[in-house]
Amino acid sequence: MKYDTMEKYRTGRNAEGQDQFSVPLSADEDGFFGRECPNDDCETKYFKIGNKVPDGAEVTAESISGVDLTCPYCGTVEKMQRFFTEAQVEWIKSMFIRDVHKAFGDMLERAVRPQRPTGGFISVSMKVKRGALPSVRHYVEEKLKEEVTCDKCGFEYAVYGISFHCPLCGKGSLGQHLESGAATIRVLAEESNRIAKDHGRAVADRLLGNALEDVVSLFEGFMKHVYRYAIRKKQPKADADKSIQRIRTNFQRLSGAEEFFRNDLGLEIFSGIDSKDRETLESAFAKRHLLTHNLGLIDEKYRSQADAWERLGAELVVSQQDVVNAVNQVVRIVNQAIELVL
Repeated sequence: MKYDTMEKYRTGRNAEGQDQFSVPLSADEDGFFGRECPNDDCETKYFKIGNKVPDGAEVTAESISGVDLTCPYCGTVEKMQRFFTEAQVEWIKSMFIRDVHKAFGDMLERAVRPQRPTGGFISVSMKVKRGALPSVRHYVEEKLKEEVTCDKCGFEYAVYGISFHCPLCGKGSLGQHLESGAATIRVLAEESNRIAKDHGRAVADRLLGNALEDVVSLFEGFMKHVYRYAIRKKQPKADADKSIQRIRTNFQRLSGAEEFFRNDLGLEIFSGIDSKDRETLESAFAKRHLLTHNLGLIDEKYRSQADAWERLGAELVVSQQDVVNAVNQVVRIVNQAIELVL
């Protein structure tokens, strides 16, 4: 059966004699195409790739559809055509269904034609009344907040939150997200001097306290992602899910993250980190805990954890340098963990 609308997309037949089609997709308003990981165990799946081929790229706009694509979340590698989205498939199916209905109606109209009566026979007249054709579905690519330009190959892509790989070149990209988050924290720390002049020291101290909390969140969030990625590569899905559920708030402590990586993955995330640098970071984490859970007032637990001798009940002081030193150490440790895993 000939497809009236889809015929222009037909590229030939496969070895079994079945028609093959190639349907071009339209980029969204930002110039991105939706893609979805074919790995059933991949949780996030959906991402988008840009339609611009950077200068110097090995592929061209004409050949890009035939390249291998890497899932930015789980690292699955397959041909580009395997990364179709469910919405795209439903859109194409709806076009085929519409064509089938139209072709069937055309066939009936050709088969049922007026016949002249002949002597001695009863004349029966039939007429085909065609209804409305099924509508073609429309799909809209999802909005993704995080747009990335790969610092290795130059391709643009968009993801939910963070990614481990560039979809086009497959190289690691988590470090880009990490540095972006760290850069924001450094800006907050630098702004504290201006805030102090314009709005007072108390406001600047609050800003620095919030920035220090962001440092701990940066460590916790990225180390969780690195651990999840690694444990899913090592263990069956059910076991990996159980290991991940055990994390809870353990990654808000350096020792907690260290134990998970050491016991479950056999990795030493603080290897090569100077003991003094670790003590400095431990102190920063202790300060964050005090800010979050004790209004920033010195207690005995903090004095023990940070090996500090401030007066009990005194207000904690967070300096600009505290924040900068802490975020730099976190970037160094997380990058080291990324290298160990990838």
